[in-house]
Parts: sequence; C-alpha cells; structure tokens
Amino acid sequence: MNIRATAPARGAAPSGTQSIQRAVALLRELVAVNRRGASALQLAERTGLDRGTAHRMLQCLAAEGLLGFDRDTHKYSFGPLAYDIGLAASERLDLPQLCKPALARIADDTGDTVFLMVRSGDDAVCADRAVGSYPIKTFVVDVGTRRPLGIGAGSLAILSALPEDVAELALGHNAARIAGYAGMSADRLRAMLAEARRLGHVAMDVVAVPGVRAVGVPVRTAGGKAVAALSVAAIAPRMTPGREAELVRLLRREAQELGALLDRRVAGAQS
Repeated sequence: MNIRATAPARGAAPSGTQSIQRAVALLRELVAVNRRGASALQLAERTGLDRGTAHRMLQCLAAEGLLGFDRDTHKYSFGPLAYDIGLAASERLDLPQLCKPALARIADDTGDTVFLMVRSGDDAVCADRAVGSYPIKTFVVDVGTRRPLGIGAGSLAILSALPEDVAELALGHNAARIAGYAGMSADRLRAMLAEARRLGHVAMDVVAVPGVRAVGVPVRTAGGKAVAALSVAAIAPRMTPGREAELVRLLRREAQELGALLDRRVAGAQS
C-alpha cells in the first residue's frame, strides 16, 4: 500500500471539506512519527500534498495549539490541544479498560501471562497485563514499558499488520534503538516481520529473556487498522507447536471480538 493513497483526491471532496481532509491527512501521518516530529516537506511528501499547501496548513494548526513547531529542527509535533483531545478521547474509549475482560479470560484459559500492547507512533507500549495461574510467571514486560515497534511478540504483531511502507519507515526510524537489543538488528527484524506476515501471527523466543517464548496477534478495527495486540508468554517447555497453535486460535478470537467492540465504542462516541 502506498501511503500517498491515503491523501484526499483533488476535487473529489464535497464542497468546503477538502481543506479539512487535507489537514486530517497531515495529522494522520504525523501520528506515525510524532516522537521524532516531521518537517513540512516530509509531511507533504507523505501525504502527496503541495509543499506550500502543507506548510500553510501546518502553520495554522500550530497557531491553534494543535501542533508544536521546533524552530531549531523545523519539525512539527503534536501540541497541547492535541494532548487535551487525546485525554478526552481516552476517557470515552479507554482501550485498556475495554480489554480487561478479554485479558482475564485468556489468562484463565491458558494459565499464562497475557499482555496488551498498543501502538504509539513508532513504538509499542504495554498498556496492561493479566497473570494466569501457572506457578512459573513470565513478566517479560511491565505495564508502561515502551519499546520500538517489532521488539516483542505483541509489538511485532502490530508492526506486521501495518502497511509495508509505514512499517519500513518505522524500522528505519528505530534502527539504532533496535540494534541496542541483544541479537537484534533492523535486517533481522525485517526477516521476522516477513515470517509474521506469512503466518498471520507472531511466534518467537522472547528478546533478552532466555527460555521464554511468546505468541501474539494484532487487534484490528473494521477498517483493518492495527491499534493494539494481544500476546501470551510462557516458559519454552509449555510452548509446544500444538499449544502455540491453540493459543493463536484463542488470541485471534479474542482480538476479533475486541476489534468489533472497539468499532462499536467509537461509533457510540461519534453519535
């Protein structure tokens, strides 16, 4: 998928809405790179907009407080108004709270530790986890931990569900950070990403935690957007091929139900 295809077609929008669509296209592309920010030229290229048009819109959004502008780097990032909007939206959607019953069911059914990872720009953040009854616990990531997209089963599941050009952009931005994890590199992660796409799920040894494996699947909305991932981690002897297949089926079922639930919650918030 070419990221430029997300830009509104010139002349295709109803009268009076084209500028709004263009502004939203700029904001949508900035979400993917917000931690680093992006220049007007970079955002214009990513959306297919004329550079002058993008520059004027970004300046307007910055003047209203939706964006911030760094005069030293000439890059835009989200501003205080975007933060306020995000807080208001999170109160209505509250993804971790929405997912708690699913996490509890998976932990009860499997006996293992279950993780909810959510995408945050080029990163994945552990938003919640639930602990099963099996006596050997696998706390491979704490709630609140932030990692580059692709590091960890849930994080890789999210990355595998992104459009190829968006995933490659994230890998490029995170290359130095990825190399900081033992035995990892952007090239190795690309190979793991290809395998995850082929299988439709992630099954891997946990990075930097010997003797532990994890499986993960993305949580998608009706439009196919990957907003989160569910994953289960357990000691390697428990992760036989047959059990991994069972876990994948369970996670896919819960992820599908969560995606539908999230769609309904979003629709309700918009009504």
